[in-house]
Amino acid sequence: NRLEGINQVQVNPKAGLTFANGLRSILRQDPNIIMVGEIRDEERAKLAVRAAITGHLVLSTLHTNDAAGSVVRLVDMGVEPYLVASSVRGVISQRLVRKICPECKIGYKASEGELRILDLTPGTDIKLFRGKGCSSCYKTGYRGRTAVHEIMVVTRKHRDLIGRRLSSDKLERVSREAGMSSLKDNCALLVQRGVTTIEEMAKVIYLFE
Repeated sequence: NRLEGINQVQVNPKAGLTFANGLRSILRQDPNIIMVGEIRDEERAKLAVRAAITGHLVLSTLHTNDAAGSVVRLVDMGVEPYLVASSVRGVISQRLVRKICPECKIGYKASEGELRILDLTPGTDIKLFRGKGCSSCYKTGYRGRTAVHEIMVVTRKHRDLIGRRLSSDKLERVSREAGMSSLKDNCALLVQRGVTTIEEMAKVIYLFE
């Protein structure tokens, strides 16, 4: 079904419709919003950034470990830092974690090691949860998934750091100082609320650190 006001273009290099040609054609139509498929190479990165600095809202995806890493990735792809700094407005990083099965969910007291992972004070009396496995979850202890997000809003301070080619660690530090909750922070909240397990947090979050 067609959605009113939305046009989709499928890249077809064999017919001469490359990513570059397609995006240039779209820009000539003066769109309000451009949704670009995954940015995989220098050509796509540069074209997407150029589209953004001409006043268009451009949405796209990148494969990186976290929000700050996306900005550094664009620079590594060959986009000039000053162009990245002036075009990127924000980045949302996402991971999917499995949810504890509600049919076989059981509680237990958190160990000292688990308290350290959650950045809680030693000796904190807190109950965590896991699924013991049942027919509803095929003995896995999990049923369904939910998303963990990290949202980095690019500020003037970020732009200065990007222009100086500073690391993603520095960008993340500035973001956290500005109030950003990291993937780890938000996943830890899901663990404490009994939505997912400490094991799932270790698997999904620490795997990328």
